[in-house]
Amino acid sequence: MQNKPLLVIEELYHSYQEGGDSRPILNGINLQVAEHECIALLGRSGSGKSTLLNMLAGIDTPQQGCINIMGQAIHDLSERERTLLRRRHIGFVYQFFNLIPTLTVAENIGLPLELNGHKEREIKKLVGLILSDIGLGNRWNAYPDQLSGGEQQRIAIARALVHNPAIVLADEPTGNLDAETGEHIMRILLGLSKQLKRTLIIVTHSLEVAEKADRILTLNDGTLSTHGDPHW
Repeated sequence: MQNKPLLVIEELYHSYQEGGDSRPILNGINLQVAEHECIALLGRSGSGKSTLLNMLAGIDTPQQGCINIMGQAIHDLSERERTLLRRRHIGFVYQFFNLIPTLTVAENIGLPLELNGHKEREIKKLVGLILSDIGLGNRWNAYPDQLSGGEQQRIAIARALVHNPAIVLADEPTGNLDAETGEHIMRILLGLSKQLKRTLIIVTHSLEVAEKADRILTLNDGTLSTHGDPHW
């Protein structure tokens, strides 16, 4: 039996102003994503992939349409409620890691737990477990500038998953890494997401990365199509 939709997008429209003209970037997006599903989102630079991801996270607001996550319509929430939804139920992995340079590895990973009100002992336990899962248990007290790019991205993945979010959004998670390191990072991200039964949406330029997902979608001319459709 197919899992129920965790995420539902209906008739999503958005455009940007360029000079005096309006440039459509999302043109009637409709999508349902099931619990525990892994979706890869392909598209050219500037096609709106990151814009769509930011809307799913409640960071940006669409001009028209509805995004429903876990039964909640994001556009009906206040800014504070969207922040709390994102903090509790969404994990985000960025291309350029976005680790806080003045915090240690453990402090960076533990930040979502701290913001969600977890006790210090519980934070320490959960951080230790996920550091072991990503093979960096010996880097607890290191700072980001003491880590390689691949290690920093592993820490970013741990931070995105440590608070047990319902959905993980990954924006070009291997885009700043060499091919070998990127492949290793994808194995970790996909493996942990499957192990923890998280829903994962990955924005990528790489078909090789995308082929590891359950479903491949392409964003082109503001619309979504399945890989293999004529729009591809």
